[in-house]
Formats: sequence, structure tokens, C-alpha cells
Amino acid sequence: MHGPKERWLHTRISEALEEALKREARRRRQPVSLLVRNVLEGTLDLVEDIVETSLGAARPRPRRRTGALDDVYGWQELVLNRAVECAQCATSLAAGAEAWRGLSDRPGRPVFLCHACVDRLRKPASNQEENSR
Repeated sequence: MHGPKERWLHTRISEALEEALKREARRRRQPVSLLVRNVLEGTLDLVEDIVETSLGAARPRPRRRTGALDDVYGWQELVLNRAVECAQCATSLAAGAEAWRGLSDRPGRPVFLCHACVDRLRKPASNQEENSR
């Protein structure tokens, strides 16, 4: 099943910005177009968060699309540099905490899991290993 049809957006940028985008895309080993899309999506999400926080919005912010974890093909352990929320149980994870970032081929905001949710994810796999012996 195909998602919504993607659209092209053309814009003029300075030579310095073009070089910076190309350099960052090479560093991340991804196409410039994907880098630009991810930067734009992330920036819009960040601005939305700042506006809602500064206005003290009473309505909750819409969650990522349902099934966001369905796009994750693996989890990378890391130490957080800033606070985030667990995508599974909504636990707040502070800077310096151990967490796991979801790896996905799809663009969008990153998802993170806390230690407890990763342990729950591992349990079915360890049960299958024991049953196969």
C-alpha cells in the first residue's frame, strides 16, 4: 500500500547553504533531499512544541501516527543528551539516562524506548529461544 503522493518543492538557496547541506548529507550517508525533508519536519515539530508550551495549550498535542513503532526495524542503545519521552509507555527520560532509539528507513521524528519497554520487547524473543531448545 502506498502513502500519500509526495510533492516537489523548489526553492533558491545560497551557495554556502547548499555546501553545508551536502556536507551534512555526506556525513549522515543520506541523500540531500532526505536530509532537507527531515530538517523541515523536525523544525516544524519543534516550533509547534514551543508555541504550544509557551501558550500553555490545554489540548494535548497529537501523537505520532498510530503504528509509529511498526516502522522501526531495530533499536540502538544510547545515552540521552536531552530529555525525551518513551514512545511506548510515555515515561519521561531525562538527559543522561540510558534509552534506545528506533531505527527506521522512513523520515520523521525519532522514537525512543525506556529500559523497561526494551526488556518487555526482549522477553518474547528469549521465551522463543528457550522453547526451541
